[in-house]
Amino acid sequence: MLHAPVTHANPPRELVLVGAGHAHIHILEGFAVDPPPNTRVTLVVDTATAVYSGMVPGFVEGRYRARDLHIDVRSLAHRVGVRVVETRAVGIDAARRRILLEGGDSIGYDLTSFNIGSTVAHLDLPGVREHGLPTRPIGRFVQQFDELIERARAHGNGTPFRVIVVGAGAGGVELAFTIQYRLAAETGRRIDVRLLDGAPRVMRHYPPSLIRRITRLAAARGIEILCERKVTAAEAGAVVLTDGTRLACDALVWVTGAVGHSVFTESGLATDDRGFLRVRSTLQAQRHDDIFACGDCATLIDYPLTPKAGVYAVRQGPLITRNLRAALAGQPLQRYRPQHDFLTLLNVGDGMAIGAKWGRSFQGAWVMTLKDRIDRRFMRRFQLASATEHGNTP
Repeated sequence: MLHAPVTHANPPRELVLVGAGHAHIHILEGFAVDPPPNTRVTLVVDTATAVYSGMVPGFVEGRYRARDLHIDVRSLAHRVGVRVVETRAVGIDAARRRILLEGGDSIGYDLTSFNIGSTVAHLDLPGVREHGLPTRPIGRFVQQFDELIERARAHGNGTPFRVIVVGAGAGGVELAFTIQYRLAAETGRRIDVRLLDGAPRVMRHYPPSLIRRITRLAAARGIEILCERKVTAAEAGAVVLTDGTRLACDALVWVTGAVGHSVFTESGLATDDRGFLRVRSTLQAQRHDDIFACGDCATLIDYPLTPKAGVYAVRQGPLITRNLRAALAGQPLQRYRPQHDFLTLLNVGDGMAIGAKWGRSFQGAWVMTLKDRIDRRFMRRFQLASATEHGNTP
């Protein structure tokens, strides 16, 4: 069991993990092998099922079932003796060391760590929540994608089904391609996709050779890329641009840039201009040694331009695990330094993927095979743990 015996002379330390992102899943895995002594761990999550975002485009394409993306966080936590509180954290009382929960309850902590991901920007624009399908929370997007398929099937007026994807980062690019592929396969009709972004080009922080491949493939598949086009509102059947132009659509998918959840700003903690918690290289919050954060919800003070990409959260998993152990034991903490380059693999549907590394790009079915192998290996570790907890095998 995780918890050491509790005595009045030696009360347990309280470690509260908020969120079940990639790095916190790694913590649970590490604590299963070597639990920290005399520590009571609580996991606060708004849902006890985590969705691996890296496989969502494959789900959209039809390669994976929804359950292939899911990690049973409750079972994984139970396996290592971690208490699960299934509710939303709404604030942090740093002075009193308490996590404030939806409904008015709170949990005290000696140390806390946040791995809650991000949300998409500009959801407050008129009509976006009503008429758009946002990709965050990612679990809700997966649940609602079948509704998009049904709408495409029911579109029987003889015209193409028109999809607008707003946001031309990596996620938006993958979804533009995989949505077009899946809806065409499901309906047998033409699917017109437009990919919009306010930036001068798609995936502007990625290698030029990768961008050229994406542009060529989009042209070959009839996906129209419209850059320097900002959406100011959504309506039933259209989006409105800053110059007043209305672009008609039958479905709107919202994949705009990442912004932080309000929990940090509303708690008075130091954040960047997008609401992400500012953390030092030890992954401790600025001015708060007892608050940690990792993954997309945090911005590194020393490396503020680090992209909000899952690969960094995965790499931070071992370090946050070691640093929480060290902090509990009163030992020195290690510093995180993000890698300058990482392997990019983008699912573009039809069994194909495009990749980039060290400034060079490549594409083909073999790239999709590589991505599939990496993703399945990552998921297998945690799904096997959940299956073991239930006494089954996958």
